[in-house]
Amino acid sequence: MRMTELITIDSVDSTNNEARRIVQHTGNMNFALSAREQTAGKGRYNRKWISAPGNIAVTIVVPLPDDRTSLPTLSLVAGIAIHDALSLIIRDADVQIKWPNDILINGAKVSGTLIEADPRAIYVGIGINMTADNMGLENIAAGLAGFTDKDATDVLQSLLHRWDDYFSLWKTYGFSVLRSSYEGRMKGLNQMTEISLDAGKTQIVSGICRGTDTEGRILLETPDGVVKAWNYGDVLFHN
Repeated sequence: MRMTELITIDSVDSTNNEARRIVQHTGNMNFALSAREQTAGKGRYNRKWISAPGNIAVTIVVPLPDDRTSLPTLSLVAGIAIHDALSLIIRDADVQIKWPNDILINGAKVSGTLIEADPRAIYVGIGINMTADNMGLENIAAGLAGFTDKDATDVLQSLLHRWDDYFSLWKTYGFSVLRSSYEGRMKGLNQMTEISLDAGKTQIVSGICRGTDTEGRILLETPDGVVKAWNYGDVLFHN
């Protein structure tokens, strides 16, 4: 049974911002907030992230744990949850995770995640493109509507179920029990991979992707056999 309470509203500037306001006013730190329209959201590198009606904009809120050392891996846990939620409902398509948590369908991005935190809670903001427009998400294919007959409500319910499953495992055992599952869903594993270390894509590192370590960092093997871990950057694929 799904444990996460779902709150749905019509329109909001940002689901992450509104979730913060709910936490401040109510003290509730175990819920998900979904908006039918998001007008001023943001993604990584402060990119504008607008979610038009028909798409999914949701923020999942959980209390900030006492042990903060494993927090970076929560980003990858979100990626697994979204991946599996979509894999259950789409047809005839290849679903993969682009490190750390972008979701690609047939190589094109359909979902992105931004995780923020304050002294009380963690805010896992997720956007999933359902329709054919690409407002706020880069390199969109046709949206999920081209791969499934499920609507946004079905997708959201599937996502929250998967989140509860994987978050419970992560909270109890840590990322190490999910690491192999993540790598099995990862685009570019054991292939030449480039990572941009800045928004302007002027600083690029490359190597063979060897998965992730237990801290959620992506591993690149250089031509001389040295494996280096990176905890930030934008993975680049040249399709």
